[in-house]
Amino acid sequence: MPRYYFHFSDSERQFTDAEGRELRGVGAARRHAVQHVRELKAAMCHSQIPDLSGWTVTVADAKGRTVFDIGFDLRSLPMREKI
Repeated sequence: MPRYYFHFSDSERQFTDAEGRELRGVGAARRHAVQHVRELKAAMCHSQIPDLSGWTVTVADAKGRTVFDIGFDLRSLPMREKI
C-alpha cells in the first residue's frame, strides 16, 4: 500500500508529517486529509485563534511529490508549478 504524508501550513509555518500513513490510494488519502482538517478545525475553534482560511494541508507521496493540496475550506487547491 502506498504511504502518504500530510503536511499542514498556515502560509508562514509548515508542520511536517514525518510518519505518514499507508492508505489504499489517492481517494483514501483525500478522505483522510478531509477528516484531519475537520478534526483540527474543531480543536482550533477558539476565540484567540485567528482565521483558519489561510491554512492548507499538502498531501505528498513517499518520494516527497505533492499529490494534492486542500485548503481548510475543504476545497482542492490548484496544483503548484514545479520549479
